[in-house]
Amino acid sequence: MSVTRLMVVPIVLVSLGVAPATGNAQDADVRAAMTETLAAWSAGDFDRLAEFYTADTRGFLFGGALLVRGFNPAALQAAYEAGFRATFTLRGPDIKVLGDVAIAVAYLDGTLTLPGGEAEAGSWRYSETRVRDGGRWKIAQYHFSKVTMPSR
Repeated sequence: MSVTRLMVVPIVLVSLGVAPATGNAQDADVRAAMTETLAAWSAGDFDRLAEFYTADTRGFLFGGALLVRGFNPAALQAAYEAGFRATFTLRGPDIKVLGDVAIAVAYLDGTLTLPGGEAEAGSWRYSETRVRDGGRWKIAQYHFSKVTMPSR
């Protein structure tokens, strides 16, 4: 096979939208990690949830809160025991893997219940940055914000 043909084959594959298998496998691994993370949230399994976050994670939680730094399973467990629930399903994740970093955006559909029982159902925008650490995709950065429709 000529050098020209060797150069043309990858160009044709890219133009047809055929990604290398490793990229697809990595996307699937990140998607699985996202789904497992939500399952741990829903179950109130905060020790398991901690396995999906870096020690120095940071982000913005629900309701316009200020920047949260670190991950505290004990604080989440206390909130859960007081009635906090986050029950979401993942919709339309768009994942981009760049080596050992994955950037994902998606919608979360479900219900957020605060201590005291006030519940809010709907959709939230969600973004996260994960880093591969010891074979596991861990969240280093995240952002949640409620989807609101513009007023007319």
